[in-house]
Amino acid sequence: MTPATADAAVLDIGSTRLRYGRGTPRGPVDVRSEPTRADALTEQVLDAVDRVRRRSTGGLRGVAVATTGLVDADRGAIVEFDTADGGTVRDLRLAAAVDERFSLPTVVENDCTAAAVGEWAFGAGRGCDSVAYVTFGTGIGGGVVEDGRPIRGERGYAAEVGLFPVETEGELWSTGVRGAWEAYCSGRGIPRFAESVLGATEDPSRLRTVGDLTAPDVFAAAEAGDAVAERVLDSVARYNAAGVGAVVNAYDPGVVAVGGSVALSNPERTLSGIERHLDDYTLADPPAVRLSPLGEDAELYGAVASATGVENGDDRTRVVRDEE
Repeated sequence: MTPATADAAVLDIGSTRLRYGRGTPRGPVDVRSEPTRADALTEQVLDAVDRVRRRSTGGLRGVAVATTGLVDADRGAIVEFDTADGGTVRDLRLAAAVDERFSLPTVVENDCTAAAVGEWAFGAGRGCDSVAYVTFGTGIGGGVVEDGRPIRGERGYAAEVGLFPVETEGELWSTGVRGAWEAYCSGRGIPRFAESVLGATEDPSRLRTVGDLTAPDVFAAAEAGDAVAERVLDSVARYNAAGVGAVVNAYDPGVVAVGGSVALSNPERTLSGIERHLDDYTLADPPAVRLSPLGEDAELYGAVASATGVENGDDRTRVVRDEE
């Protein structure tokens, strides 16, 4: 029998990149990265697990996968996976495939939910019973953990916080939701919002000279003193506070951890903007809003916690035995 303290294979699947490594009680180690092969994703996962297995001298106790897309955690399957070229791959039964090849138990979790678990066990939420995680990337996603258990909802769609409406009369939409948070404040949304502001004013702005506007362009212009870019990011700050406030009011977390490329690249502006307005959108005193100390590894840390049973608290080396 493989001991409970043995390594796990942990994977983080994104639309463009798959990362994998060994999961230990102290976190992921020996992490490798390769382009995602959406047309052969199940086989790619099996190959990655096999490589980790070969590097683990004590054997593997299991596999944990954090992935973008819709997940059926009960079946250990990816229900829908959006590919980098705009396509969709459906019904990837990863747990069944791993069991057939390696006879190992497998956990499959949505990447934002996994990141929330990672923050609860290893990151900004250590010592808290309840943790919310919000990622500001291409879109905006979230996950919530209560006493170590992810809140998934009836169909696994809980904590789709990027669709919280922050501008009810807004002209920007996301996934059929008018005024959605991510339509204004994500890596994809910020340039679209900036373009709408530019179209409504004749004020001069260096943003008008940019051919294919991106979120980094807007942040750089604001840092250079561009008044229109500042106006855009001031609105983004208030929308972010409204979105985080909705998360706080809905879930009452002990801490809100913030990650994703937009926040990690612009931590001071992101956090200060939220903190400046958050009191306006919460029922009670809001919890701390902290930048994720795990950075882009939050999902892998969540996979580690899911696979190895690391307990939240001061001692990272403590492992919870499988007693349930």
